[in-house]
Amino acid sequence: MVQDNMGKNKLYFIGYGHMAEAIYQRLNKSPYENIFLIEKDDERRIYIDKKKYAKTQSLKSLRGIKFYNSDIIILAVKPNQIKSICKEINSLILEEKDLPIVISIAAGVTTTSIKDYIIQDNLLQLQSSLNIFRAMPNLCAINGDSVTGLFGSSIKDKFNLKNTVSEIFNSVGEILWVKKESDLNIVTAISGSGPAYIFYIMEVMIKSAQELGLSEKDARKLVAMTIIGSGKMGVSIQNLKDQISKVSSKGGTTEAALQIFDKENLNLIFNQAIKAAHAKSKEISQGNG
Repeated sequence: MVQDNMGKNKLYFIGYGHMAEAIYQRLNKSPYENIFLIEKDDERRIYIDKKKYAKTQSLKSLRGIKFYNSDIIILAVKPNQIKSICKEINSLILEEKDLPIVISIAAGVTTTSIKDYIIQDNLLQLQSSLNIFRAMPNLCAINGDSVTGLFGSSIKDKFNLKNTVSEIFNSVGEILWVKKESDLNIVTAISGSGPAYIFYIMEVMIKSAQELGLSEKDARKLVAMTIIGSGKMGVSIQNLKDQISKVSSKGGTTEAALQIFDKENLNLIFNQAIKAAHAKSKEISQGNG
């Protein structure tokens, strides 16, 4: 963990929605002197204040803040709010030695765009000094089971900033550093949107089980545990097609179901759906610079 000459770092969450809360709740807070939750919504701040988090303060804006070297900012606002927030951050960077680490979890806004939004004419000399990272966690962060795609690097990473970023997102699950920023579009289409795909399948399976006579409670347990167990197995299975064959006895029940999937080209439908999500992520990214 990087520290300035004032002592421990400070951590700023700008925006405190469900994903920011999931990260905050599971985060190791000991390395930070103070944590600030910046949330403009009054009801959300009341919610934060009721929790009475230790060494944590809720604020409506960044007004009055001064950043010190390597304080950490997590941008957890909607993509269309990033530009205005970055301009506000710019006004709070008074000297080149007082550069925060910026981590964005906003989908589609590139590190180049974030850097350009922060750097104004009076700070052009800081272009190569700013450390911008992007993270793409998913909804499973709430339970600590996310897989988070990460991108970004420090030109002279003498403080191991990537390790600092890794520590933050290891708190909500596994991490995957990608080599190209464009690969985050793939991460978005697979793991970012992935929980919705699985929930979609779960809903179909639960309704089918109910139609066949099971209670909703029993159906939900049966489906959820089947998906959890299959996912755990899937991590170590090298050849999924072989495993499918092992479960599908000739003339058996599994084969009967899989024949319908093949007849209706379910694999093609899934492939097209994922590619549509990827294309949309690229479109959003290009639209945000």
